[in-house]
Amino acid sequence: MDMSMELTLRDIPAFLPPWTFAKVGRPDERRARHGARRCFVELKMSFMRAAAEVQGLEGQALQEHVRQAVEPIELWLMHTRLLASLPLDHLRGDQHRQALQESLARVFPMKSA
Repeated sequence: MDMSMELTLRDIPAFLPPWTFAKVGRPDERRARHGARRCFVELKMSFMRAAAEVQGLEGQALQEHVRQAVEPIELWLMHTRLLASLPLDHLRGDQHRQALQESLARVFPMKSA
C-alpha cells in the first residue's frame, strides 16, 4: 500500500492573502480603515522620535517596545513610561511631550461629560 499522498489544488483550502481585505467593504468603510491606520502610523512615529531621545538601556527598551507595537492601545499603555523617561531640562523633551499628547488625543479623543 502506497502511503504517499499527493495534494492537488482541490485539496488545499483557498485562503485569501491579507492584502485582498483592504478592498473589501464599502468605500466609506475602506476610508475609515485607512484613516485609522494613518493615525496609528503617525502615533507610532511620534513615539519612535520621543523614544530616540531617551538614553541608555531604557531608551533601547522603549524603542524596541514601540517597534513591536501593532495596536494603538499598546502605545497608550507605555505612554506614561515614555513621558517619565524624557529629559526634563531639555527643550526637545518638552516638544516630544507635546507631540505625544497631541497624537494620543487624535487617536483616543476625550469624551465630553
